[in-house]
Amino acid sequence: MNTTQQLLKNWTDSSPRYSGIVQAELDSFRKRAWQDLVRENCGREGELDVLDIGTGPGFFPIILSELGWDVTAVDYTQAMVDTARANCAAAGVKADIRRGDAHALEFADASFDLIVNRNVAWTLLDAAKAFAEWRRVLRPGGRALIFDANWNRYLFDAQLNERYQFHMAEVARRYGPDAVPRYSEEMLAYRRNCPMCARVRPGWDLQTLADGGWTKLICVLDIGPRVYDEQERFVNALSPMFMIVAEK
Repeated sequence: MNTTQQLLKNWTDSSPRYSGIVQAELDSFRKRAWQDLVRENCGREGELDVLDIGTGPGFFPIILSELGWDVTAVDYTQAMVDTARANCAAAGVKADIRRGDAHALEFADASFDLIVNRNVAWTLLDAAKAFAEWRRVLRPGGRALIFDANWNRYLFDAQLNERYQFHMAEVARRYGPDAVPRYSEEMLAYRRNCPMCARVRPGWDLQTLADGGWTKLICVLDIGPRVYDEQERFVNALSPMFMIVAEK
């Protein structure tokens, strides 16, 4: 099974679980926290044309449509597209959700004011190509907001892996074994084959974006205090979620 096949299987199999996570987020403080975070960093006022890349179960289409923005969303996995459409319908919002490849978007140049994605960049097979494609479909002055973390760096760093195992033992002690992320060998193999997982980020992203002509690069190394509860902050302490703001 090649990496593309692993990607499809991983996210097809995971779609019900991630949909449950999104539903819990929508029923918590996280919904307003994410709306505020995106609105503060979008760089524009008024109604926006937004593209959510790697939408998963449709979290961004739901919360950003509620701001009055026009949201289009793509995901490489049909199961996620179907789940996102169902979740948007249940939430009573309208969004254009379709299957698409982050590396080769089927949109005209300068189609959007804002691009958002969360926990997606680590899955890219050719991030430089994807970043260039995102820049292409943005209007001049438009922004991309990239939310991600070094989720799987411990798989490539023995010292970090040792710290990770110790930390997860402490997570289990504090919050119970169910609080520890569990991945099958198949899913771990997929992560080991993702080139972004071996890179030290967000430094790699910032350099690649700068080389690609993006301007006004901003990076916040840890947005956890804004979007996580206490348990999530502790569980993810070794891989804090960062935010990159990149302007065309």
